[in-house]
Amino acid sequence: MEQLSEQLGRPPVGTFVKIPAIQTVEILKLAGFDFIIIDGEHAPLSMHDLDVMIMAARAIELPPIVRVPDHGYADVQRVLDAGAAGVMVPHVSDLDEARRVIAQMIHPPFGTRGAGGGMRAGGWGLDPVAASRYTAVDDVWRILMIEEERAVERVEEILSAENLSALFIGPSDLSMSMGLARSDAKVNAAIARVRDAAKARGVRVGTVAPTGKQGRQLVEEGYDFVLVSNDTGLLGAAGREAVSATNSTA
Repeated sequence: MEQLSEQLGRPPVGTFVKIPAIQTVEILKLAGFDFIIIDGEHAPLSMHDLDVMIMAARAIELPPIVRVPDHGYADVQRVLDAGAAGVMVPHVSDLDEARRVIAQMIHPPFGTRGAGGGMRAGGWGLDPVAASRYTAVDDVWRILMIEEERAVERVEEILSAENLSALFIGPSDLSMSMGLARSDAKVNAAIARVRDAAKARGVRVGTVAPTGKQGRQLVEEGYDFVLVSNDTGLLGAAGREAVSATNSTA
């Protein structure tokens, strides 16, 4: 994420991808998104879907991150072997969880990720440069999601986890865990606490915005990367606007 930010000279803008189609990936690249997060948690995507979408995104130089469904080792291993640029892990609430899931993204002796040099990430065993990456801390984005009130209370210890790339604040789940509306001042204070703690530690922090206008506001508030909506939301909003404009009277 740091390299992409430096290359762009601004905070990267991404979106979640839920539709299992390489055409969606291509359209988002042409629309100007800097990266995508393929949603393996809230969309019915198979491993085959993830594999093909990762391949398509890499081919057009659109960095693909995968949000895995849980803290299990298998999903992290397979999406990284398939060539994902990084992994987003949901519902990380304490330091032990943070260390465990981060370790799954790094090969020994630094972590617990297994060797998969015969897969896309290893150049199918044909690329010595790709194979050499297995001797150091893997160059992937390791993003942990802060989505519960207890995670906010432990954010400083979570930020101390080694080899953490970024935090991502999930405002909807956070507000539900607090039993409050998303607009409640206490929810906004919790979000600000996570953002400010990450900034103080020098750890990149991102979150989601439903619209580009709100995304711009988040950038101005200091977020290092922003996810604007998702492919289904963008399609639905554009479709609704088109129908509304067509049916409107003078």
